[in-house]
Amino acid sequence: MKAARLYGVRDLRVEEVADPEPGPGEALIRIHTCGVCPSDLRSYLGARPGSGALSLPRTPGHEWAGVVVALGEPVDDAPADGQAPSIKVGDRVVADWRYVCGRCYQCRRGVFNYCENLRRGVRGGFAEYGIAPLSQLRVIPDHVSFEEASFCEPLACIINAHSYTQISLGDDVVIVGAGPIGLMHLQLARNRGARVIVSDPIATRLEKARELGAHDVIDASAADPVARVNELTEGRGANAVIIAVGAAEAIRQGLAMATINGWVNIFAGTYPPVELPVDPNLIHYRQLRVTGSHDFTPHHFTTALRLIQFGIVRVAPLISHRFELDDVREAFETTAGRHGLKSMVLPTP
Repeated sequence: MKAARLYGVRDLRVEEVADPEPGPGEALIRIHTCGVCPSDLRSYLGARPGSGALSLPRTPGHEWAGVVVALGEPVDDAPADGQAPSIKVGDRVVADWRYVCGRCYQCRRGVFNYCENLRRGVRGGFAEYGIAPLSQLRVIPDHVSFEEASFCEPLACIINAHSYTQISLGDDVVIVGAGPIGLMHLQLARNRGARVIVSDPIATRLEKARELGAHDVIDASAADPVARVNELTEGRGANAVIIAVGAAEAIRQGLAMATINGWVNIFAGTYPPVELPVDPNLIHYRQLRVTGSHDFTPHHFTTALRLIQFGIVRVAPLISHRFELDDVREAFETTAGRHGLKSMVLPTP
């Protein structure tokens, strides 16, 4: 089969590799779509040197969906959320790459996103075929497209962030960054009953934010976002701020935008790592609750598919570019250049 292989910085090649075969408890899946994720991009650009123990060359991609074409030998291996897998050949499925053990200290206390025995049983998605344990698959509802289902992984991360960010009815919420991640945060915050303000320096992204329900937008290239948030909130600041951009200045702005007793979620990692001078009096005297969030749990992934299924979060409008597998490098360069929004690679055109 064809597969994209990452050899080093900006060295992504499409090659012929051996066809995979499903092992016990696994499925062989014909991949139809795989989204380009910021974490894929960091590896491609070398912004996160030595990220984990992943060796090169390797096939990246974890936001993928496709059709089951073969099954390995059955095993008794129920997934962590307790739902027995009932996957059959022909099913349309989306793969959850976080294969948690359900038994370690972190899993026992419900923090599945920090499983101490995390396994990478889901193989890279920028390829014609992929392998995944049955426990990691969710059947895609009939009216949900492969492309829409591919958003389950990033949306699950967003759900995790919202579980650590209190948003009450009528709250003023600021989303810093209107890329695909920020635009999903926007929709989730709006569905939680918030008045949502989105800040970004790119005009086309602000237009998309308005289309998806933002009540106000701030052109960060033309105005001071902090001052503008104060103007829009009668001088109080925002009840909650979600920083969906991995940049020191965005974090500084987010902290300054929050009102007394406000919540600030630092959603995006910063690469390369940065140090940020922070006046602790800002956090102390405003009694801010500053949180981080990382990855997701099996239940978040299942919930993400439901939000997409019922149109609570609309993801199809976020897709701006589509590429065949042979053009995967162009997909990465398009995303790196912040052209459009989401780039999708279609191993099965």
